[in-house]
Amino acid sequence: MSDKHVNVVVLTGVVTRDPVLRHKTSGQVKAEFSFEVNRPFFRATGEPMSDLFLVDAWQATGKWAIDNIKTGDRLVLVGTLNKESYSTRAGREHLTIVKAKHIAHLDGEYASRLNSEEMKGDEWPRSLVIDLVDVIREMVGDDRDDTGTSRVMDIS
Repeated sequence: MSDKHVNVVVLTGVVTRDPVLRHKTSGQVKAEFSFEVNRPFFRATGEPMSDLFLVDAWQATGKWAIDNIKTGDRLVLVGTLNKESYSTRAGREHLTIVKAKHIAHLDGEYASRLNSEEMKGDEWPRSLVIDLVDVIREMVGDDRDDTGTSRVMDIS
């Protein structure tokens, strides 16, 4: 029996710390960097709110991150959310990590197609969701055959 639930997250934001390459004992490589994502609402004072995530990018994606990403870059990340915990002197700490599966710079064409004012709303109109899905499709390369079936990944 296959699980029909999928952990997928799409984030747009700004790199707040240059990627660092880590070599694991397994031989795999991982790039880690921090990423700030604005929340779609403001504090009562009008001050914007944001979340800071640690991003892990493995293997080829990690190597690409090291060569192509720097602090201040605006990105689109497609990946999964993972909760990890670790022990400290104060007890158990928890951290939410984005495991990046695909990364692209959010500039020019992509940025201009997403209505940032609409994205701040509590609800998104269908047209914004469609625009976002189209940007993701273009970002990863739409590889569909003549019947409209994706040749890249089938999650059904």
